[in-house]
Amino acid sequence: MTALLRRAPLVLPLLTVIIALAVATDSFLTGANIENVLVAAGIVALPGLAMTFCLAMGEFDLSVGSTVSLAGVVCCSALIAGRPLAVAMALALVVGAVIGLANGLVVTKLGVTPFIATLATLVIVRGVALAYSDGHDQIISSAGLKYLVGGRPLGVPMPIVLVAVATAAAWWAMNRTRFGRWVCAIGSNREAARVSGLPVDRIRIAVYTLVGIAGGAWGLLISSQLQKGNGQLGLGFELDAITVVVIGGTALLGGRASIVGTVLGAVLIETIRNGLNLLNTPPAYQRISVGLLLIAALALKGLRRADTTVVPTAREATS
Repeated sequence: MTALLRRAPLVLPLLTVIIALAVATDSFLTGANIENVLVAAGIVALPGLAMTFCLAMGEFDLSVGSTVSLAGVVCCSALIAGRPLAVAMALALVVGAVIGLANGLVVTKLGVTPFIATLATLVIVRGVALAYSDGHDQIISSAGLKYLVGGRPLGVPMPIVLVAVATAAAWWAMNRTRFGRWVCAIGSNREAARVSGLPVDRIRIAVYTLVGIAGGAWGLLISSQLQKGNGQLGLGFELDAITVVVIGGTALLGGRASIVGTVLGAVLIETIRNGLNLLNTPPAYQRISVGLLLIAALALKGLRRADTTVVPTAREATS
């Protein structure tokens, strides 16, 4: 248990919240409600895993919420136009990849800071989504797309299956590959990494593209859930993706990452949201609660010892 708490310090606050909600409400510990929490956490954790690489690199992407909107609009529009489901989903992922690639090129080749570059992309992509949809809902009825959120392979909700696979892949990439070591080395000291011969720009572009693809996948999940695309969907989603990563223990300034922490951060936030819903708390206070949780996480980050990647020196990363 001690080792578990050392590697995943969010376990204790998560258990505390669960016990408190179990005492305060009659319906929190029901099987259906726990499943709802895990499904919601899985939907947020999926882009959070990609954002973990971005923050480990010492950067972040503010455009992912707009990517959700445009990817959803493109997918639903394609379905309305009679395109096959596979084509519509592929188009959404390609849209996300292009947005991420554009972010990476602007940051690395034009030297624009990530904050400014992705903030500009957020505005541009949102405008494109609104123009493309003409401000209207792209309403669909697609059983195939709905399976992304409503499917239950072997009785397990699809979002939980997806996030389990994505978590395993992300953990392996972060902890067992040179790519993961390079990401943390860049976040630790970018210039030292560059001098040591690491392909810094290529890694940064790859990470932004990964975040874009995750944003496209997030758009598919939201469109699956709502059965529509809309230029206004995804507002504030970028903050959710960043929040679960920071709460999970990944260093905001880079050099350290926690894949398991990101997933636990998503579960903690969705547990709190679910509990506040059960307690009939207005949405505004739910946002305030998440913001306070983020501040608390940042204040206590020095006490965290989550499942972190050891920060490699640039020389170690090249080995």
